[in-house]
Amino acid sequence: MKESTILNLKILGLGIVIILGASFYVSLSPITNSEEVVVKAFEQAIAEDIYPLFQCPCCGEPIAECDCPMAEERMAFIKDLTATKISKDDAIFTYVKKYSISSFIDEEKGKEFREKLVKEAPENRPIISLSTDVYDFKDVSQKDGIAVTFFEIKNTGREKLIINRLETSCGCTSASIIYNGEEGPKFNMPGHDINENIDNWGVSIAPNETAQLKVYYDPNMHEEFRGPATRTISIYSNDSIDFQKDVQIELNQID
Repeated sequence: MKESTILNLKILGLGIVIILGASFYVSLSPITNSEEVVVKAFEQAIAEDIYPLFQCPCCGEPIAECDCPMAEERMAFIKDLTATKISKDDAIFTYVKKYSISSFIDEEKGKEFREKLVKEAPENRPIISLSTDVYDFKDVSQKDGIAVTFFEIKNTGREKLIINRLETSCGCTSASIIYNGEEGPKFNMPGHDINENIDNWGVSIAPNETAQLKVYYDPNMHEEFRGPATRTISIYSNDSIDFQKDVQIELNQID
């Protein structure tokens, strides 16, 4: 073999060694600036940073400043979340999925959160639609007992709408879902020991089908109360945007 050919092969071999060595060095190099950005994007959730974002449903104060059972439950939920080393964004999302967008103290943060959901929502999602979101009983007499009304719920989306929980804002108000002529369990305000731990309940509403939300108001729950009142009923479903949908009843309680 000619000396020139041998020399060329040696040079080629040396080049390959240099390239492989450089690649190995890069693989062991410290994190680059772009990688640092990715690492810093993960901000671990700290309970004390999340408490001030959310209000207690009973008084509107930050949950850390209220000692009612509902505030304590929400703080415990956040503590359990942060113990899993979850990111702050994921912790906030999980909390809001459970306790609603309206639980934000800052309404603007709630709007920003909903806008993000709208952008990320699939086109074929189930959509919960209501015929109306408020009903006025007008005068409700205590001597006449429980007053009842209905709201129509329709799935205007492309996938099955699954409703698996209801909540009310006061013990005087309860609600259930009627679908295909069958009434489901009656739900009340959390903390009133009415259907608190219903496991595996849910109603599946096909696209373009309807169900009814049946709402009960018991004027004897607060016997001394007289005057106007507004109560909220929350419907929880697998709608990826409006996973909590609220309706209200209004009334004027009289003798």
